[in-house]
Amino acid sequence: MLKNFSLSIISGILLFLCWPPKESFTILIFFSLVPVLFISQQFTFKNLSFLKFFGFTYLSFFTFNFLTTYWINFAHFGGAVFAILCNSLFMTLLILIYSVIKRKLQSISDYVLLPSIWISFEYLHLNWDLSWPWLNLGNVFSAKVDWIQWYTFTGTLGGTFWILILNLMIFNFFNFLSQKISQDSPFPSSKRNLITENKFHLFKFFSLILVIFYAPLIISKKIEKDFLVNNFESTVNKKINVLVVQPNIDPYEEKFTTPQFNQTSKILDEINDKIKEDTDYVILPETFLANPIWQHNFKNNLDVKSFFKFLNEKKQLNYKDSTYNFPHHFIIGSTTLKLSSASYSSKPVKNNPGNYYKVHNSALQLSVEHKKNNFELINIYNKSKLVPGAEQLPFHKYLHKFFGDKILQIGSSTSLGNFSKQDSVNIFENSNRPLSVAPIICYESIYGDYVRKFINLGAGVIFIITNDGWWKNTSGYKQHHSYAKLRAIENRRYVARSANTGISSVIDCFGNVVNYLDWDMFGVIDSNLPILDYETFYTKHGDFLGRIASFFFAVTLLNFLINNKLRNST
Repeated sequence: MLKNFSLSIISGILLFLCWPPKESFTILIFFSLVPVLFISQQFTFKNLSFLKFFGFTYLSFFTFNFLTTYWINFAHFGGAVFAILCNSLFMTLLILIYSVIKRKLQSISDYVLLPSIWISFEYLHLNWDLSWPWLNLGNVFSAKVDWIQWYTFTGTLGGTFWILILNLMIFNFFNFLSQKISQDSPFPSSKRNLITENKFHLFKFFSLILVIFYAPLIISKKIEKDFLVNNFESTVNKKINVLVVQPNIDPYEEKFTTPQFNQTSKILDEINDKIKEDTDYVILPETFLANPIWQHNFKNNLDVKSFFKFLNEKKQLNYKDSTYNFPHHFIIGSTTLKLSSASYSSKPVKNNPGNYYKVHNSALQLSVEHKKNNFELINIYNKSKLVPGAEQLPFHKYLHKFFGDKILQIGSSTSLGNFSKQDSVNIFENSNRPLSVAPIICYESIYGDYVRKFINLGAGVIFIITNDGWWKNTSGYKQHHSYAKLRAIENRRYVARSANTGISSVIDCFGNVVNYLDWDMFGVIDSNLPILDYETFYTKHGDFLGRIASFFFAVTLLNFLINNKLRNST
């Protein structure tokens, strides 16, 4: 009992120690599941009851989830409890399914079974209503971007596969060394003789472990070098100048109590002296415009008018050459409302029977097109990957009859009920130049397969707008920023990230942070970003490993069910 309890705690702590933002212990991820696999082996060999096996495994993953994502509590206690308990349960079920199938189908290889189960779930976890892929194993390498330049082919699921294979190999290696020699065993009774007589086998196995560990590191270095030598200069289409703004407004004390006009004026005063003739974009964070704005009435909104007034004044001061198109664009996060027909996700307009609207977490692009007599343009993208519970009730289509429009209110924000998503992605095209950008809103930045769709549409750079102040000064905002580096690698795109507070930064196409503003800092990053048009394998094909793993798992599960039925019938 004490041994298994210790194994559970050790596994959970190892997973926690290797996770971002910590960078010194990343290598522990390759050992972190070994203790759980020893517990699983006892169940497989019927030396441990189902309930004890479940309990010890759950304890391991609960330890990991609690220590790594406790910070959700600062935004909402109930949300933290739900996320930690459920995600721990999901991870436990993966080991449980692996062990049950292994117990019945001992002929199947561990190196096929466990990766197919785990990667299938991570693929599901990226695509269903209870989606919480924050702790998908492949995310751990966001702390070691020089290890995983091959994510341009596999995405994070490739990292998960690497982790699982090495954990299984290390488990089997230690399992062989620690096995008890029975009387019928062909091996000598002492472990010293066991090792001596099998040292060649052990050497080969240990060498293979080293190869599986070092090969991806070597490949990563080669991929980065080859891209720099053969592709980087040839794929740099142009460069743009961006101002990344970090307003540093406390979402608990100031954001939703300070008048929006005051917040807007402060930012415009700050960037007034920093904006230049060659400034292409000014990026402001998620929900910078916190008061809901009707989409059909954008140009009558006072805050939107303030930004357009600023753009036009700058144009009049600097627009000296009639052939020059002054290229300022504002990218701004906003809460918006849109008239709609009646549906499960729409809400009735007060005092206006028969009319309905939807609430969106949106990114706006404000620009002035000089070729069309200074025509003011507003482009909009509505967030599509919504935070379960906080922005949309999971399975809302089916549960809205029971729970209505209730969601978890975060901090002191004004709860507007369930948000709606748009059905497809869209990019923001520059009104004066032939280039486009990907507007990614907060939580969406942890979805590699989703972000790459913007690149497929032609986006040459990724803009992430977020508000990480909800998590206070914890590892939460650091993890979120770290994951943005993975999107840069997968798509070979520069990333400009504007956070209300947290970490605002510029990240190069290899996942290296070029410039940043840390927690609790007000300021502006002035940076030139290369626009790349290189298309990676991952950009084209996305999470193909998830689809392959799902196929293998489906075949394995079918085989298990058929064999189990035949065994019961006899």
